Amino acid sequence: MKNKVSDNWYEHFFQGINCELWENAIPIEVTRQEVDFLLSELNLQKGQHILDIPCGYGRHAIEFSTRGYNVTGIDISETFINGLSSKILSEKLNIKAIRANILHTEINGNFSAAVCLGNSFGYFNLERMKIFVGKVASALKPGSRFIINSGMIAESILPNFLKYSIDKTYNVGKIKMEVTNTYDVDDSCMTSHLLFTKEGKNEEHSLKHYVFTLGEVKRLLTLFGLRTISTYSSISKVEYKLGDQQVYIVAEKYQ
Repeated sequence: MKNKVSDNWYEHFFQGINCELWENAIPIEVTRQEVDFLLSELNLQKGQHILDIPCGYGRHAIEFSTRGYNVTGIDISETFINGLSSKILSEKLNIKAIRANILHTEINGNFSAAVCLGNSFGYFNLERMKIFVGKVASALKPGSRFIINSGMIAESILPNFLKYSIDKTYNVGKIKMEVTNTYDVDDSCMTSHLLFTKEGKNEEHSLKHYVFTLGEVKRLLTLFGLRTISTYSSISKVEYKLGDQQVYIVAEKYQ
């Protein structure tokens, strides 16, 4: 289970019990509060188009749509996109769901905002992150905002790594998830090995997060015409500081 994790781990990670756990892990009220925050920062008018990348099972995309916004959600997971597509049809949502590898697909559109949430920023090494950020930036209108949420920024992970390095167990409904984290100092990345158990059935999944400093992320955004205007530690808009568990980075595309 604890073998080295490949750089393309995300191509096969999001399936099975793993997806089921994440679809049930976060209460709807938490999503609504987060979307309240996102909309307060994105400066949008109803009907404008938001890019949710990667969108996962669509918890933010669905909430944006129910509030009157158009959404394009892109994700590599067949499980997530199939589930989201079914909800789009049954609930008549203004969402375009696309299953694709973000690194290899063209993002067609002229978006008024983009979001990358839930620790997804950092799935790739620096060169691949440049491809990702470049694609998002090129799809945004001048003056549009891009919000990134991550708990994997170096200033969050490294001061608290003793807590992350202790094996932990989480329970969501009938699913148990056991987590083992290690940190690779040579590649500046954290690997996580997960064991899921549900009704006697086990699944193992492994993932890798590249860990960038906040300064590195801001410089990366600047390379593609995105100016960081705010960094918060929570949706209550408290300024981010060393040791905070997560960051919300609000960037704006140059006019």
